[in-house]
Amino acid sequence: MVGALGLLGVGQLVERPVRTLVTVLGIAIGVSVSVAIQTANVWVLKSFEETVATVAGRATLQVSGGDLGLDETVIESLRRQPDVLAATPILQQTARMAGGPRQGAPVLVVALDLLEAADLKGFRLRNERKDAAATVGLDELLAENSLFVGARLASEWRLQVGSPLDLLVGTRVYRLVVRGIVESEGGLPSAWESLAVMDIAAAQSLFGLVGRLDRVDLVTDPARPVAEVAQALQALLPPPLTASRPARRAEQVERMVRAFQLNLATLSAVGLLVGLLLVYNTVSFAVVTRRREIGILRTLGLSRFGVSLLFVGQATMLGGLGGLVGSGLGGLLARGLVSLQSRTVSELYVPLVDPAAEVLALPPALWLQGVAIGVLVSILGALVPSLEAGRTDPARALAPGDYEVAQASRSGLLAWLGAGGLLLAGLFALPGPIKGLPLFGYASAFCLLLSLSCLSPALVGLFGRTVAGGRARWGRLVGAVGRVAASQVERSPGRSAVTVSALMVGIAVMVGVGTMIQSFRHTVEAWVDQTVLADLVLAPPSWPQGDESGLLSRRIPQAWAGVVAGVPGVAAVDPFRQLRVEIQGRPMSLVARDLGVHGERSRYLFLEGDSRDTLRRTAAADGVIVSEVLAATLNVRRGDSLRLTTPLGERTFPIAGVFYDYATDGGKVVMDQALYHRLWPDPTTTVLAIYVRQGEDVGVVRERILAQMREVAGPEEQMAVIRNGEIKAEILAIFDRTFRVTYALDLIVVVIALLGIFNTLLTSVLERRRELATLRAIGASERQIGRLVLWEASYLGVLGGLLGLVGGGLLSALLIYVVNKQSFGWTIQLTVPTGLVGQAIGLALGVALIAGFLPALWAARQVIADGLRYE
Repeated sequence: MVGALGLLGVGQLVERPVRTLVTVLGIAIGVSVSVAIQTANVWVLKSFEETVATVAGRATLQVSGGDLGLDETVIESLRRQPDVLAATPILQQTARMAGGPRQGAPVLVVALDLLEAADLKGFRLRNERKDAAATVGLDELLAENSLFVGARLASEWRLQVGSPLDLLVGTRVYRLVVRGIVESEGGLPSAWESLAVMDIAAAQSLFGLVGRLDRVDLVTDPARPVAEVAQALQALLPPPLTASRPARRAEQVERMVRAFQLNLATLSAVGLLVGLLLVYNTVSFAVVTRRREIGILRTLGLSRFGVSLLFVGQATMLGGLGGLVGSGLGGLLARGLVSLQSRTVSELYVPLVDPAAEVLALPPALWLQGVAIGVLVSILGALVPSLEAGRTDPARALAPGDYEVAQASRSGLLAWLGAGGLLLAGLFALPGPIKGLPLFGYASAFCLLLSLSCLSPALVGLFGRTVAGGRARWGRLVGAVGRVAASQVERSPGRSAVTVSALMVGIAVMVGVGTMIQSFRHTVEAWVDQTVLADLVLAPPSWPQGDESGLLSRRIPQAWAGVVAGVPGVAAVDPFRQLRVEIQGRPMSLVARDLGVHGERSRYLFLEGDSRDTLRRTAAADGVIVSEVLAATLNVRRGDSLRLTTPLGERTFPIAGVFYDYATDGGKVVMDQALYHRLWPDPTTTVLAIYVRQGEDVGVVRERILAQMREVAGPEEQMAVIRNGEIKAEILAIFDRTFRVTYALDLIVVVIALLGIFNTLLTSVLERRRELATLRAIGASERQIGRLVLWEASYLGVLGGLLGLVGGGLLSALLIYVVNKQSFGWTIQLTVPTGLVGQAIGLALGVALIAGFLPALWAARQVIADGLRYE
């Protein structure tokens, strides 16, 4: 029986190739987005985790001093510990190409003891082409300007042994020479092939970091539990050094970015929801048009389960094919998405090497998962109409319109379910997050969209009766053709409501997410205008990108502040030092600045209290101020205290205020620079915020600063003096890049909804061929028939757009006040984007008319005799 049902299902799909193709394409697009986002999520974290694991090699523990590094003398005490079998000093620095066609391209430079660490790290060096096996000489290995580049990096940058390479590290450009190629031990792909390697003594001398390290990698005795060894070492280490597993940093990064990635994955699921509605419509039409066959099959003895299985099997074929095509499309989308997402994660969380070049093919598991998603979505979409088909009484199978009557009779029940669902959505919005994730918020959004979908049949019926009856003035304005079209919409409430729901979901997501993004952008823009008030900022050249790591990254000498302060036209200089610290095991930003200067000339936006007074009290009391996100994470408020680990041990600081901050994810704590320098031996700063005297030309002062710095620091120092407007523009550019993926997903959801409208109208035309041919036979023109179908399309577009606006408004409130607040802790001021509302209505109507064009054209041009012969 299964074989016969399979053949029958295939026959039905082949008979309607256009409708089948549209449904498969809709499923494929939804699956492709899901697969692409999952692939990107996996690869972005995998690239970081693999780099951490590869560079760590066999190390089981890492001793780190954070952004300020540590003194190399600690190695001797570590090597004396009986549980430590090996201790490898590491310097790790992000550099950038200083010239050529790849100017600005980043590369991670890892410096270690090449004489003894290669075996521990799992790589080898060669100084000839791949067909030779010569090893690197000792002089080349230890030379100060020697650099060894990974095989993949050498291929991409077209480097070979002997190639000169200019790299910008910190504020200086260094001329290095490629002395060899780095390959993974054993010939298997490895992160080493995308990195650059130096000997640590040469790197310390070249970069001016003699005696300083980023960390020390330890191989411990396998007979002792790693946790016990870490605890014993921590007791011996001076603050703020920490001993932890190499995987801990990867876990911290994953914890920071999981909310961002979960938001993307949830948005991709919306595309699958619209695809589900598309399948529902397709199978519903198949049930309607094959009621006679269903009755015959039931009369011949086919069970109800068999009839349902027939249509479920048909949907399974559609889902399997759509999932297969979608997986292939997902692989193509993934590469671009990985680049966008890795850039976003680098700017918001942690520097990443772009892994897009490695995303060449999906693993078999993701192909299977894509097919499984397509099949599952299709089965869920086909379940209700398939069960309806199975419950069909053979005696009533020939009764025309019975299925749509049944759909109409359930409109009231669905409306009540929709009202109850809205109440449930409100209740789901009340609980807090679970492990930092707004799971109830997502459940609330799902209930909201599902509830509005349940209300759509009643809305379709009300609209159709109002317009078709001509009782309303605007209903009479549409004319006879418009009223006939409205009557047709009313006669098919099930199919029309599903199409309206699909478009509603697309428009709701567009309006809801768009309102959230525009509200967030408006909030950030207002925050920038009120807090970023310095006229100029002197910074390292790569500071605006913010995606570098290492001891030389994002820092300049503190002494430059005095030089700049003496430049004519400069009123004040505020040194701004920012570094990463850990508070209760979570990475946060520590900022030190001159709170006196900042309080007089700029401001923070505090939840309560005046900025100038709060900053004055903070400096006087040796206290700190914390960002809103950090306060929420640690559950602290103004008047509480905060414990920080400093180089002089743990210290407790009073919290003088809580401020809004949108520049740092994870939280920020700010203290006066005088207090910072008493506790941290750090002679550097990240940037210098410069205030120009009133009446002075900012451009002229900028040139004076550059000239003075070239004279004092020398021509080899690279620096940027950035105007206030350029800083604000860069902040907003990073914001826009962050949400570029979201806009793309919105567009994809709308495209799937367009396919749903096309499928519905094509289905309607096929189902009414006799009716349309009869209208032509009694005098209707081709133009009137085409207008009839376009009127139907416009009704569906308007209904979907209006319902989408309602859903979008409610969804935006959920995203701003529940999902975003629980995910990231930021307070966003709701802004109603009137332009977006108009765009949504225009898009809904435009999508509907575009989708209705081909069905209208086909309906108008069909041969009258063929339509009248149609059974």
